[in-house]
Amino acid sequence: MQPATTQLTLQEVSDRLDRLPASRFHAKILIVAALSLLFDTLDTAITGFVLASLRSTWHFDAKTIGYVSAIGLSGYLLGSFLCGFVADQIGRKKTILFTLILYSVFSASRGLSNTISVFAWLNFCTWFFVGAESSTVPAYLAELWPSRIRGKLVGWMMAFFGAGIALSSVWALLIIPTLGWRWAVFLTAPFALIGGVMRSVLPESPRWLIRAGRPVDAAVVLRRIETDVSQSIGRPLAHVTPGQCRQDLFVRRADPKELLGAAYRTITLMLWVAWFAEYGVLYTYQIFLPTILAAEGHSIVNSFRYSVVIYSAVIPGYVLGGYVVEWLDRKYTILLSFASIVAFGTLFAHSRSPSQIMTFAGITVFFVSLGSTAIYTYTPEIYPTEIRATAMGIASAWGRVGAVTMLLVFGHFFAILHKSILFFIIDPVLIVAAFVVLCFGPSTRGRPLQEAIESDCGAVPAITQHM
Repeated sequence: MQPATTQLTLQEVSDRLDRLPASRFHAKILIVAALSLLFDTLDTAITGFVLASLRSTWHFDAKTIGYVSAIGLSGYLLGSFLCGFVADQIGRKKTILFTLILYSVFSASRGLSNTISVFAWLNFCTWFFVGAESSTVPAYLAELWPSRIRGKLVGWMMAFFGAGIALSSVWALLIIPTLGWRWAVFLTAPFALIGGVMRSVLPESPRWLIRAGRPVDAAVVLRRIETDVSQSIGRPLAHVTPGQCRQDLFVRRADPKELLGAAYRTITLMLWVAWFAEYGVLYTYQIFLPTILAAEGHSIVNSFRYSVVIYSAVIPGYVLGGYVVEWLDRKYTILLSFASIVAFGTLFAHSRSPSQIMTFAGITVFFVSLGSTAIYTYTPEIYPTEIRATAMGIASAWGRVGAVTMLLVFGHFFAILHKSILFFIIDPVLIVAAFVVLCFGPSTRGRPLQEAIESDCGAVPAITQHM
């Protein structure tokens, strides 16, 4: 098999991107690409407040909230699964541009619903594109960021998720009691559309262009990035330090079956378990927290106020997570997160006073956020470019399988077990997932993005070298 081109190799692209200093360019792509994640998360989080406020108006119970949320997350699951593969085929930039525009349209349309069934269907369509978005953006950004600061930048990217969650409670408190629930969903769309227009200035990933057999385009994009960085720092860039082994380019399309092939099977299954646990827990708290507080006798307005305090912990959780993954490693940050959620989530389940509720729930969501940063940093680092977005999308889909499963279980048993169901269901899932990550998760801190290639060092996927 002959290399498709000698003009520019994937190793050269990786070396040139990894030697770049942090600059205005990295900040720009972070803000423009990740700003939509704020609106995606705001949208999904606000749904929990909308359903809590509609419960008495449309006369449905907590079980229905579980069903509606599970239907929405099924759309998220499908969008994550399919659009990761699409991004590996047509490119990162096109995918994240069109998914955001379509998300905005369906998100606003939910405000026209007059029945819970119509709301559930439109919510499914909205979250389909939210899922597509959240599985593609992290892979795109990981391919542009230098390996030595990738964890910190992922932490800041995840802060946009945290800002969306934190803003959702303020948004609900200010808009739902005054303008009504319909405006709470109408008003998210214009901001998301602005983010979509801003994305038109983003570059395509040079790594993807190389894998797509477009080395000339990759070289043009790479030169523009280097010029932008050089101008922003006010000095010439450092010379490129070649990688340890030469990587020859082979143009091939993503094959999802590779994820369960001999090279990646153990890693893939480990990640699916971790995503299942992390996002099953995250969405249970995110969707049901207002309902839990209201069911314990707190008014809707007070439950929204408590949520403002509780959700304020997610932003420092996401940002600090970016620094913890560099200090402690991605794998051990996930373990720290899962152990802490078990401990403080159980304390929250036994809380009675408002101060106890806000303290223990706030600490719990802090560590949930920490785990999200770790898992979003970890997953793209483990797979090569040609299957990275596909792998990220399917892993994200498994996270939503966990969310759908736990929301249905929580909604079904909440009327019987109330808040105590949190530790009856969540704790065993997290303990099993932590054990799997401990036994089968590799260390990736400070390593360049993985590539499966033929090289002078042998035809072995890079990840197997670190198991």
